[in-house]
Amino acid sequence: LALAGDFVPFAVNIAAAEASEMVRPFLPLAEQLGRVFGSLSGSLPDQVEIEYQGGLASEDTRILTLAALKGLFSVAGLDEPVSYVNAPQVAAARGLTYRESQSAASPDFVNLLTLRGGPHAVSGTLAGARGKPRLVMLDGHPVEVPPAPNMLVVRNDDRAGMIGLVGTVLADAGVNIADMAVGRSPEGGTALMVLATDQPVPEEVIARLVSEPGILAADPVYA
Repeated sequence: LALAGDFVPFAVNIAAAEASEMVRPFLPLAEQLGRVFGSLSGSLPDQVEIEYQGGLASEDTRILTLAALKGLFSVAGLDEPVSYVNAPQVAAARGLTYRESQSAASPDFVNLLTLRGGPHAVSGTLAGARGKPRLVMLDGHPVEVPPAPNMLVVRNDDRAGMIGLVGTVLADAGVNIADMAVGRSPEGGTALMVLATDQPVPEEVIARLVSEPGILAADPVYA
């Protein structure tokens, strides 16, 4: 498990308690949120806050914080492998400070994990009887989409035709959309699309997207 970079139960050199039955299912989600947050940021932020809301707030969540850091560093282009064991040391060496916060209140979800830092934020939860992971907020936009290895975040004017435009550009390039969610910005006027695709979206396709009227930005994200 250690050689594969996975969580090792009862490891003595991990700066966290053994994951409880409630916490353990959230380990993959925490790592996925770290990767999504790192992809959005583009580079390591100076600070990240990891917030636990709902029932998780009463649990020992240190192992989830380590999982989130592990995911964040996995997309940061570091030369060294990052594990549950060395994530705090890597954070210190790279000048990244992090802190946890807990709140028993979670208006919309039984449990919610959120990563915030700089201009970016991402939230996720486990949904349904089988506990399927879901991204439910991205940069203040409400969305609901399963995290996937290949994702595209499109920011656009909030007007008719934008969804069709993005779908057409991807279809012309032979890129299949597996899942999609759309969320309006809190201020109005713009919206955000999160698309999961069967393969990475080529750079030339992204360039074509951002050249279209009404498309403000398009960025690949990896979960």
